[in-house]
Amino acid sequence: MASEMGELSLSALLSIRSRVEPSGELFSCLELALEKLSLEPPCVRNNARLTIAADQTLLEWTSGNHNCEIVIFHSQGKPHYFTYVAKWEQYLSHLCSQSYPLTLGNLLMTRSKLRLWSSSGNTLSLACFDQAVKCFSVEPNSVKQDARMLVECDGQVVEFISGQGSCEISVFLSVDNIPEYNIQVKSWHMFLERLRAGIVPLNRENMKMVKDRLGSRKTELSHCFEVALLTFIREPRCIQENAKMVVVASGETIELASGKGENRITVSSSEDGIQYQVSPRGWWEVIARGLNKVES
Repeated sequence: MASEMGELSLSALLSIRSRVEPSGELFSCLELALEKLSLEPPCVRNNARLTIAADQTLLEWTSGNHNCEIVIFHSQGKPHYFTYVAKWEQYLSHLCSQSYPLTLGNLLMTRSKLRLWSSSGNTLSLACFDQAVKCFSVEPNSVKQDARMLVECDGQVVEFISGQGSCEISVFLSVDNIPEYNIQVKSWHMFLERLRAGIVPLNRENMKMVKDRLGSRKTELSHCFEVALLTFIREPRCIQENAKMVVVASGETIELASGKGENRITVSSSEDGIQYQVSPRGWWEVIARGLNKVES
């Protein structure tokens, strides 16, 4: 049977810790309890039952109506902390009260937990995490290992961080409730890695951004994008919204894609200048290009 320790508070935990052997399992569990409990939102911290199991000892504290369960135990050489809540509002506050390591596994785990609360009407939050998982999974390792991601969740924000958090990633709902994945990459190396990975969406805004960012660093590539943009903006929508553009110059191959990427656009540099060629998916695209008077 657990020993009832009275009202749950940080001061109560500090008092117990001061009387415990510093090298024992119970001490490390109390250390973790103080660290984690201080981060919990008031709706959890003030309505919880905290149970600690370590060194053949079982201790319990309670606060409020204690409809949240916090369990800490020692296993495999370290303490573990778990929180169980009964209400969606409490879970959301708990989820958004701290940051988490940015890994694909943590994004998947958070999405799975949100699915258990699907009856709470958080389908838009799930849509944001679906988008986060989809886009982050294809990012190069240089981005995955050094980024800060903010994901909208029912009007609040969940934060994930890896490395120094140099890349800024945000996943938010647009005014039309469509989840949007936006990334700001500061380092030149990461920018090139994303281009080589072929994960930058193909649209006129991104083409201009790539052209400007390449600038004097990769003049031949930049010139290819400049020429390609002038023709691409005249392409019919059926081409623009369903194409894979491959740009080859200066020993680099860069891909941008839109839709299913069924229309192939090849841009290359040679002694004869910049070549822009389109391989349409079918006759409709051929006719649409003719109507727009676009020539490869």
